[in-house]
Amino acid sequence: MNNCFGIDVKQHAQCITVPYYEKCMIKILRRIPKVIAFIVCIPLVGTMFVKPDKSVWKQEPDDVSFIDECFAVAVDEDIGIFYYSPEKFTELVMYRMIPEDIVFSTSEDFIAGVDAVRDPEQEYLKALSIVCRSNIVYAWESGQCPDILEYDTIKLEKTTFYKIHTDVRSDDEKGIRLKELQRAAEATKGAVITRENRVIAAPFFTTSASGMLVSEAGDGNGFSLNYAYELAQQGMDFYEILKYFFGDIKVNIYE
Repeated sequence: MNNCFGIDVKQHAQCITVPYYEKCMIKILRRIPKVIAFIVCIPLVGTMFVKPDKSVWKQEPDDVSFIDECFAVAVDEDIGIFYYSPEKFTELVMYRMIPEDIVFSTSEDFIAGVDAVRDPEQEYLKALSIVCRSNIVYAWESGQCPDILEYDTIKLEKTTFYKIHTDVRSDDEKGIRLKELQRAAEATKGAVITRENRVIAAPFFTTSASGMLVSEAGDGNGFSLNYAYELAQQGMDFYEILKYFFGDIKVNIYE
C-alpha cells in the first residue's frame, strides 16, 4: 500500500521496527551480567548482618597460670615418680590438708539454702588454696627456681596423692570435697600471699575443737585449718581470713 508520497507503508514500518527490537535485546543482554552479579552477592551481603555461629570455631584453651609455665612438682610415691603442674598440685595438697571432720555441701545445695548471696565454704577454700600455692611457690623460689621442684623441699607431711582420684570415685562426700576445692582453686588461680613484694611461706596447722584459736590474730604463727573455717562461717571473706592469720600481707597474682 502506497501513501500519497509513493512509499510502501508496511515496508517502511518493518525498517523502523527491526532496529528497535534489536536495541531492546542489546540492552537486556547487557543487563543480564549485572542481574547475575546481584543475585550472587545477596548471600554475601547477608553475612555482613547475620551473627556468625561461633560454635564451629576452634576453641581456645583455658587461661594458663604463669606459675604452671615456670616449673613442675615431682612427687616420689610408692609406685613411681609423678609430675604435677603447680596449680594441679595445689588442689591435691588442699585435699590432703583439709581436716576430715569438715564436711562440704555442693554449690547447688548452698544456692538453694537461706544465704544464697555468699558461700562461706568457698571463702574458706579460696583462702586455703592461696596458702597452699604460696608455700609451693615460696619453696620453688627458695630453691633458685628449678625446672623440677622436688616435693620434699616444700616441707609438707609425707602422704600419697595419686590415690585421690580413686578414693573420690567410691565416696560421694569425698567427690563433693574435691569438686568444691577445685572450684576455689580455679577462682584464685595464680594468687599468692606477698609481703614487701615477695612471696612468703604460709605455715598452716590443725587445732582441736577445744583450742581452735591458739594464738592472737595476725601474729604470723600460721593458718589454722579449723579456725579459718569458723571465721568463714562468721562472715569473713578469704582475704580477711588471710589477713587475720598473717597480718600485713597482700594477695597478688604471681607474674
